[in-house]
Amino acid sequence: MKAAKLFAPGDIRIVEMEKPSPGPGEVLVQVKEVGVCASDVHYFRDGRIGDTVVTEPLILGHEFAGVIAEVGPGVTNVKVGDRVAVEPAIPCNECYLCAEGAFNLCRNIKFCGTPPYDGALREFLAWPAGLVVPVPDSVSFGEAAMLEPLAIGVYAVDLAEPIRGKSIGVLGVGAVGLSILEAAKAAGCGMAIATDLIPGRLEIAKKLGADKTFLADDKVVQAVKATTHDQGLDIVFEAAGENEAVMQATEMVRPNGLVVVGGIPREDSMTVTASTVRRKGLTIKLLRRSNQTLHRSVELLKNGKANLAPFISHTFPLDQVTEAFELARDRKDLTLRVMITL
Repeated sequence: MKAAKLFAPGDIRIVEMEKPSPGPGEVLVQVKEVGVCASDVHYFRDGRIGDTVVTEPLILGHEFAGVIAEVGPGVTNVKVGDRVAVEPAIPCNECYLCAEGAFNLCRNIKFCGTPPYDGALREFLAWPAGLVVPVPDSVSFGEAAMLEPLAIGVYAVDLAEPIRGKSIGVLGVGAVGLSILEAAKAAGCGMAIATDLIPGRLEIAKKLGADKTFLADDKVVQAVKATTHDQGLDIVFEAAGENEAVMQATEMVRPNGLVVVGGIPREDSMTVTASTVRRKGLTIKLLRRSNQTLHRSVELLKNGKANLAPFISHTFPLDQVTEAFELARDRKDLTLRVMITL
């Protein structure tokens, strides 16, 4: 089978590999579409995210969907031919964090496309049957792949509960930011504001439920605060991956408010103004991936409470994987989520 492996920053190649077989409790997924996430771009551009470093050739990709090609012994929840979305994280289910329900923080987690575990940019992969979720035929493979960022958005809202009726801001409306926006609207939030550096993304945010949008320039904090009569927003979600957005979030949120930080900064550091967060008595939470929210994301999509088609801005075949990653890295041509079709 064909796979795309990252050998060094900027060096991703198509290679031939042996097709796997599913073991007990596993399914063989024929991968159909894979999204290029910001974390994939970090590995492609820098060869690392913080202290997680690519030291051996690695298959990237964790936002993916496909078809069940084979089922291993003992599998009863899906059958050959089912179209599925996939939960990319395999927690150990044995450590104290898993016992606490913090599966996303499991120290023994195996996360698809994160060193040393190969990801989904290959024609087939074997995966635990309990971590695949059937999707209706009406859902495209691209939309099914985008259920992974939607699951992150649902979990971000979980961290912010109670959210009903509260004013929110989403700073950075890529796929994760838009997912947070849609999940928050589905949960009944009040006024929703979105900011971004790319005007075209703000237009998409408007279509998906943002009540007001602002270009993330040096006047954005004042503009957002003016919409709340200088009180500030109740909850602000940062999804831009830029420290400036984290600073803006702490300035936009009201005293005793909540900031949820979800972006991955390139420099692996985050700073805030101590006097601002102290005097406001802010709560700051950090968002790491999703946490058992894929099934709920599928229901949002099935019930028409989430629209994932606008997330997909570009599609490339596997043999143009380098071009796909370069476009995602450079964010040209109103790039939102670049998809790779196998």
